[in-house]
Amino acid sequence: MMKKVTCIILLLILVSIAGCSSISEPTLPPELATGTAVVARKYTEIAEATLYPATSFPTELYPTMDWAGWTPSPDSIVASDSGKTIDFVLTSRFSIVLKEADFPLANLKLNCVPDIVLGRMYNDDGVPPEYYEIRYEGVDFGKCRVQNGSFEVTINITEPP
Repeated sequence: MMKKVTCIILLLILVSIAGCSSISEPTLPPELATGTAVVARKYTEIAEATLYPATSFPTELYPTMDWAGWTPSPDSIVASDSGKTIDFVLTSRFSIVLKEADFPLANLKLNCVPDIVLGRMYNDDGVPPEYYEIRYEGVDFGKCRVQNGSFEVTINITEPP
């Protein structure tokens, strides 16, 4: 019986020593550890995207302008006004509307005496794509000649009556 008790005690000691001994776990080299972390993060991102899908925003639609039947506003200066002298009072606003193919914007010349008779405005009303519109305001008394090829008008800025 003593042998059995001794064997059991010995067995328990061996088991406890084996259970307490540290078994070293294999470690990954740094490059593999980094790759593993990247893959784990990607799987986490995919799982989150599945759980919380991003909602797409609706695409904005802009209306297409229908220019059929368009005519410049009555106060606009157009190609048929060429050769005229037009009077405006100080602070009056007006537009020059010309067809780009006939009178390229790059060729438009403005010659004023004094130099600051007209101020350029940038809130255009909108014209068909083959036209351009330039808006001015009379900011000082004087005279301006607007030229573009065969188009020429003279603008007088005067005092109000």
